[in-house]
Amino acid sequence: MNDIEKLIDLLDKEFINTEEKNILNRIIENDPEAKKISVAYSQLKTSLKRNEHVDEDLMAEYVLYKNNLSSDRLIILLANKVEDHIRKCVPCENLFKELNAEYCDVDSFVSQSIVERVNEEKPSQQKVFFLFNNFSAAKYAFASLAAVVVLYLGLSAVSSFTTPDYKKSFLDGEDFYTTRGRTSELFQRGLDAIDRKDYGSAIQYLNEDVIKNQKDESIFYTHFVLGITYVNKAESDFLGLFKSFNKEDVAKGIENFEKSIELNKSGKFDNLKLDANYYIGKSYLMIDDKSSARKHLQSVVDGKGSYYKKAEELLKEL
Repeated sequence: MNDIEKLIDLLDKEFINTEEKNILNRIIENDPEAKKISVAYSQLKTSLKRNEHVDEDLMAEYVLYKNNLSSDRLIILLANKVEDHIRKCVPCENLFKELNAEYCDVDSFVSQSIVERVNEEKPSQQKVFFLFNNFSAAKYAFASLAAVVVLYLGLSAVSSFTTPDYKKSFLDGEDFYTTRGRTSELFQRGLDAIDRKDYGSAIQYLNEDVIKNQKDESIFYTHFVLGITYVNKAESDFLGLFKSFNKEDVAKGIENFEKSIELNKSGKFDNLKLDANYYIGKSYLMIDDKSSARKHLQSVVDGKGSYYKKAEELLKEL
């Protein structure tokens, strides 16, 4: 029998002799946790003997314990006494049912709300768990959880309302993965890094490709992919909300799109020039330069490029 078990055994007794009292004092003096347990256990025991009710904080922690959400050693030790009392006390039984129902409602609401949010990006089944380490926190836990989620969903609604559709995604499902005859090792490494969303490494590989292979006829396509990568790297947000774009990175993206147009001279990939103009237009939109965006998007519409319908939609939105 360890000290804590011995402590509970002594506290459960109606009367203890001098030797047992000395053992009890020794355990309490040598272990701060034992002292905390002794005080709480004695208070609960005295309270229940007087036919008083379980404290609401303790009942809230007990609810978490029953739902496998509390590993607090104290509530584990007190659980049996609380359970025994609930069976005999109608008001405490009602309090337990009320708090447990409140927890279940909030847990269901929070879990469903967050899972739905996560599923927009990555389908999965997730259970949201919460852990509270003391009684005072448990008292307000359920309402606090609901408040946090409501706040997040409120911010999400504000973000969705204030963020134009064209800013929510730069690529918007568009596929640029055609090599255009570009097969250098550095270029392929860059594409692999993009697949991993490691845009920093991708930019490094693609810039090395430009430096080492600048005379290649297809080097224009490395500039094109660099443009896309810089703008993707520019994107940032707050908890998935309120998207913004770093202007310096966007400017580098535009610079590479323009270089792609300049170097695309073979006549085999003229349509890619219009694609580059489309992405230049979208890049300007990311930094709220609508005037420059219109110019490039209109050129895509006039030239009937691959994205001319999307360009038309963006122009209408503007």
